Amino acid sequence: MKKVSVEEAVNGSQEDLELLLKEHYQQLYKTAFLYVKNEPDALDIVQDAVIKIINKISCLQFPEYFTTWAVRIVIYTALDHLKKNKAYTDEVDEQIADPEKNLSKEEQLDIYDGIRRLPQHLQEVTILHYFYGRKLKEISLVLNEPLGTTKYKLHEARMQLKKYLEEGE
Repeated sequence: MKKVSVEEAVNGSQEDLELLLKEHYQQLYKTAFLYVKNEPDALDIVQDAVIKIINKISCLQFPEYFTTWAVRIVIYTALDHLKKNKAYTDEVDEQIADPEKNLSKEEQLDIYDGIRRLPQHLQEVTILHYFYGRKLKEISLVLNEPLGTTKYKLHEARMQLKKYLEEGE
């Protein structure tokens, strides 16, 4: 089986790009679903995002950050969808719940609810860092902002989440 090369995809290899998209599809879908909370819209968002990824792959400056870049495209596509359709609901995505964590369903729901209440720029950093395990340096490069700004956003998100969770008790 051929090893997938982001560099080759950036340089025009359709085969590598197809393999990359297949490899990351679940991740992209889960991200879209986190925002829209329903399968049909999440599938539409992923489809739109994949088209954007295909059209913009040659512009990717840091191939090692492909996943973060692609997730960011899904996030912006989902936000555009929500603005266009004004269909943001308060349902919670239980499919993304990490079974490895020792949190009750209620605690997981509280955390997801808290994340949804964060402003968009804080949601983005929080999701990339905690759901995808991206390092702050990588996030700052992809967001094209200073590392200090990214650190501040994550700190601010933590403080707001803590406040939201304390209010819920």
